[in-house]
Formats: sequence, structure tokens, C-alpha cells
Amino acid sequence: MAQKYDVVIVGAGPAGLMAARTLGQAGLKVALLERKKDIPKIHRSCGGVLNVNELTFNQMVTFDEDRQEIACPTLGYTIHYDGPHQNVFGFHLYSPGGKRLEFGDFSELRKDPKKNRLGVALSKELMLRGLLEASEKSGVAVFPNTNVCGVNKTGAGASVACEDGQSFEGKFVLAADGINSRIARTMGMNKERSFYGTTRDVSVAIEGTDCPDPDGFLFMFTPQYVLSMIPVADRNCYHLYAATSGRDDKPPEMMKYFMQEDPTFSKWYKRSRILEHRTACIVSLWSPIEKPFKDNVFFIGDASWRREMSNVGSMCTGFKVARCIIKALNEGKTNQEGIQEYLDWYAENYFGPFGARKPRGRNFNQYLTPDDMDYLVQLPGKRLPQTLDIFKVVNLIGSTYSDLMERVYDERPDTLERLMRVRENMDEDIEKQVKQGFKNI
Repeated sequence: MAQKYDVVIVGAGPAGLMAARTLGQAGLKVALLERKKDIPKIHRSCGGVLNVNELTFNQMVTFDEDRQEIACPTLGYTIHYDGPHQNVFGFHLYSPGGKRLEFGDFSELRKDPKKNRLGVALSKELMLRGLLEASEKSGVAVFPNTNVCGVNKTGAGASVACEDGQSFEGKFVLAADGINSRIARTMGMNKERSFYGTTRDVSVAIEGTDCPDPDGFLFMFTPQYVLSMIPVADRNCYHLYAATSGRDDKPPEMMKYFMQEDPTFSKWYKRSRILEHRTACIVSLWSPIEKPFKDNVFFIGDASWRREMSNVGSMCTGFKVARCIIKALNEGKTNQEGIQEYLDWYAENYFGPFGARKPRGRNFNQYLTPDDMDYLVQLPGKRLPQTLDIFKVVNLIGSTYSDLMERVYDERPDTLERLMRVRENMDEDIEKQVKQGFKNI
């Protein structure tokens, strides 16, 4: 016999926990199912950065360490957080020779960090634990170590089947089971999505670095690979990431080369200490879901997106969908008409402006020499506007370099020719990435 609830939530990440807390505080009967035993524990590669002071999917989030509060004034929710944090000021891109394309002057921005930071590296585990405790306090029934194997439509809602034989029924089900969503796959949602390949990510946490400006989201181009680094919550600690979509690449070897052998970047880590926290993940890259609702099942957070939606993006979907469900149940409309407000909001703020963009192959290392990349990175001769929004970064790079192409033609025609090959082979390169991927992860 199925256990009956108003709402059943599958997945207890930022989206699922925010939805659970919001629904529970409204007095609804909610079940939260999560496959992990220790729900807040982070096992996969994740930086834990919260975007602040800049619109993220048209929502604004702020962080006040004095009040120990994360707030979203555009939607109206707050979260208590009293753990450690480090500031993140934006993006920097490094060429193989150490030339830097800066998005903002970090040395100036640090003079007023609360005003100028665009991100805060938090303990994601601590933040999720706070949401979990608030959910349980509001009466949400939590089921850890519970693997969901399928969801089916019922007359008045949807039912969730679990591998241990349990079943749960709800007027609505929220699929918040992450980027490799099992529910999206079993319900056929991926049939309408485009597949763009698979990435394998490995990360290590380190203490200490001699990087000149480590308090940003840094991308480092080596002659062969691209790696990244970002602060974590604990002071003077950082995450290093190696990610690849190439089936023959070995992320641990990429990391080892970067930290120990690369002539430019290895010197940053001579005095670094690798901490115990090491994580990895495999990510299937699907296009976002255009309409994240089917048979009374919502797809929220990463389950609806192409890759990580960000902590802010995920929590906002969880909060907004919960508020719409509360209204729909109060009005007795347990169908699409009752929740159309959420679909319109998602279309306006997520899919419309960002979801329809098609990824393109941009394997610069395959076509450009290290000397090409050193030249191109220093070519603008100025800092670009500060941002921690990857969509803005791509647009800024495109507009900046389109104005410099005539100069590249005059100064480095061979470099321009190789740049044109990058552009001409984008479709071919993305097809290669797709062929090396694993659709059914």
C-alpha cells in the first residue's frame, strides 16, 4: 500500500530541500526521498559557491555574515547560515604562458569586499544541513538511503516506486534528483532533449597557493588541457578541477601534470597541501527541458538543466515551485492549469533567455598554439567588466575579440587562420564529443 502525501520530493539537494522546507512550513504533508544515507554530505565535485550581488537567472541573492543570513529579495526567502566563507570576485582566464584576461580588478575590489564580491564560497554541506533540519522541524517525513526506480501517473497525482519495495503517492511529485536524473530518463523526458556528450570531473581540495589572485573562479589553459580553481569555505583553501569529455583523457593525470610539471602553473602549488577531500563525478550533458512538467511531476534544479544550474538557480526553482503548488492545492487545481504560473516563470527566467543556446565545440588547445593563446589573452590590453556569470563572460569575449580581428589579421595572420579553423570545425568537434559520450549514465 502506497504511503500518501500532498507532495513527494525525490532528491535532497538545494532544489529539493528548499522545496521541502517551503512546503512543510506551509503545513503540507511532504515526503522527501534521498538515496544518500548522510543527506547533506557532498560526495561529488562541487565548489559550493553561492552567486551574490549579481542577477542569476534574473534572481538576486545577498549574503550578510553579520546577520548570518542568505536572502533572495526577488522571491522573498531567507536561509540561516553561520559557517565559514571566502569571497569570490569573478572570473580570470590564464593562457599557457601565464598571461591573464581579467574580469575586474581584484586588488581594487577587495577594498570593499561585501559590496564588490559576486560570490561566496560556503560549506554547502552545512547549508544543506540547515535546510534539512528546518524541513524536519516543519514536519517533512525524510527517507534517507532510498533509491527511486520509477514514477507513474495516478488518477489524482503520481506514484513513486522504490527499489526496496516502498511506494509513495502525491498530488504532485518533484524530481530533484540531479543532473543525471533517473526520473527524467525513465519518464522519457530525454527523448525531446539533445545530447552533447559526457564529462568526467575530478577535484581535490588544497590548502595554500601562490597564485597572484586566488579569490576568483580561475580557468587555466595548459598546452593540452583546461583546469580550474575556485575558493572553498575554509580560509586559504581551494578546489582544483580537472574535467574532460575525451574518453582517452585521464583527469588524475591531468591534475598531476598541472600541479607538478606544468612550467607556468606548477609553481603556484609548491607549498600547497592536498587535503583529504577528493571528489569526482560523471555528467551527461543534455539540453535543458523546455517544459519541466509531465503527469504531475515537476523537474527542478539540475534535473531540468544542461549542467549545474548553480546553487542559487536550484534553490530558486525549489522555492518557486513550492509556492505555486501551495496555491494550486489551496485552489483545488492539481493539474497543469493550477501550476501554469511556475511554467511561465521558468520559461521567462530560465529556458527563454538561456535554455535554447546550443553548445558549440570550442577546443582551442586542438588548434591554437600556446604562443597563439598568450598573444590573444593579452591582446585586449584592458580589464573586462567584472562578472561571475558564464553567459556574460562568453558574450564579453565575443564582442571584445570581434573588434580585434582586423588587428590579429595585420599582426598574426597565422594565428587568425587557426582561429578560423576553431570556428569552422565547431559542429564537427561537438559531434566528436557526442560520440565519445555515454547517454545512459
